[in-house]
Amino acid sequence: MIHHINLLKLKSSVTPEMVENLMVETRIRLLKIPEVMNLRCGKKIDAKNNSYELFFSIDFENLNKLHIAQDSAIWIKYKHQILDPHVDLLTAYHYEMEPCKDIRYS
Repeated sequence: MIHHINLLKLKSSVTPEMVENLMVETRIRLLKIPEVMNLRCGKKIDAKNNSYELFFSIDFENLNKLHIAQDSAIWIKYKHQILDPHVDLLTAYHYEMEPCKDIRYS
């Protein structure tokens, strides 16, 4: 199983109310993608030690499912309508969650 983590630095024009809306829209839109197995979304609570205002993480069966999801119309629309207007920097990480599994077969 692949755990895909996205850390987001938001534009200075994004208000706290907009952050709440971004969290809701992330959940509504990305959970419509059939390949998404689990979604978590949250906002920062420690402003001094955390430069990322928002994160979302998604579980996928494998890397192929992740790529299928990212190529879907829902993901592309989410990226253009939600991420691009509000995000300055998106940092993404991928982790294999199965112990002893060779990552070449993820």
